[in-house]
Parts: sequence; C-alpha cells; structure tokens
Amino acid sequence: MNSASSSNSNSITVANSTVLLIENDRNVSAALNDILSESGLRVLLAYDGLEGEELYRAYQDDIEMVILDWHLPRQDGRDTLRKIRQLNPNVNVMVASGYAPEEVLTQLDDQRPITFLSKPFNIDKFLDKVHQLLA
Repeated sequence: MNSASSSNSNSITVANSTVLLIENDRNVSAALNDILSESGLRVLLAYDGLEGEELYRAYQDDIEMVILDWHLPRQDGRDTLRKIRQLNPNVNVMVASGYAPEEVLTQLDDQRPITFLSKPFNIDKFLDKVHQLLA
C-alpha cells in the first residue's frame, strides 16, 4: 500500500514538473521532447546555450530540472551551466553528452552536483534518471 501511494505521489510530482531541454541536435531534441512529454512533463526547448540561459531566466520559478547537452553553439554547456547555477545553485541538472564522463566532469569546476548520462543512452535509463531527479 505504501509503495503504491509513494509511486502515485511520484507520478503526480513528475507530471506537474517543467524541464528545460537544451540540445542543439533538432532530431535528438524532438525525440526527447516526445518522450518527456509522453511521461507527463512540460518541456521547454532550447537549441543553443544562450537560448537555454534566456529560457531559464524567463521561467526559472517553474523549471525543476535542466537537461543539458555539453557541446552547444553560441555558448557551450559549461558556461550555460555556470550561468544557470548562478541563478539557482540548487536546480537539478543532467548533462547528456557523447564526450567521456571524465572529460566533462573535470570541466565542472564548482558546478557539482550534476547527473551525467553518456550518449547514446537507453531511453528507460534516461527516464529513470529524470524521475529520480524530480522525485
């Protein structure tokens, strides 16, 4: 009974959550948008770092999680993460990158904690990590 109730409250929390997805590959972005939306999330899309930062500034009171590609045009993932964390040091961040985790993690400076997911990734694993961060 507790697990069903707990699972139900997690679904409600996740369903009411807003995620900012910053991904420059429009095909990947569209696919992730569909997956996240189908799981009940509201998704804001940005295709480069500056656009992501601007969307975060505009909707920071609503955004509970940022999914961030590391290699972005106009402003890379590192600078985008730094600027978002200046606005809210506690926002949940998942970095999704084709780069080796060690390469990304060494560039984070004081921007931890983050969740890292290597591309390409399994969709179920991706959704599990999203739900864990939003729970």
